[in-house]
Amino acid sequence: MRDTTGGGNVPSSIQKTSMAMAAVLIASLYDLPTAAAQADTRAQTKAAAAAGDACALLTKEDAAAALGEAVKAPRALSNLPAGPGSTVSSCEYEGSGYHRVQLNLTRLPQSSVPMYKTMCAKKGNDGLAGLGEVACWYNDKHEELHVIKGAAFVSIELQRSGSPTEAIKNAMKKVLERLK
Repeated sequence: MRDTTGGGNVPSSIQKTSMAMAAVLIASLYDLPTAAAQADTRAQTKAAAAAGDACALLTKEDAAAALGEAVKAPRALSNLPAGPGSTVSSCEYEGSGYHRVQLNLTRLPQSSVPMYKTMCAKKGNDGLAGLGEVACWYNDKHEELHVIKGAAFVSIELQRSGSPTEAIKNAMKKVLERLK
């Protein structure tokens, strides 16, 4: 970009700022998301996930895939009461009838992790290899899956028609990919 006033070259920082402002203006005229807005959304999602926001870990799309149907907007609960040094965040999506999926994320103090691992190790873990450090089914119906990853205890409850096994495992894989 050249300065038309005869003063020489325009500094690259001004060029970049001008180009960014033009992109924002054009995007707003056409109601298009800008790269900056998309990057901001991604950064907010990552920050929420890092902070322990369950709804950042289990998206509406993940919930719909797990239930096999459309879901309502999430119902989030965070900063729930927990034991000393623990934080709990929960996110629930509802489908039709009694169909629902709920994610509970508990950040544990390091001193509590061995107890949770021991409890989970006593339960069934068929088909759960590769999910976190320890994974287990809460019951034989496979409607609730528990996983420990680092100092995080993650639980997904799934109520739907048909077998929940593969759907709940797929949802957990997506959650664990986002969990920091």
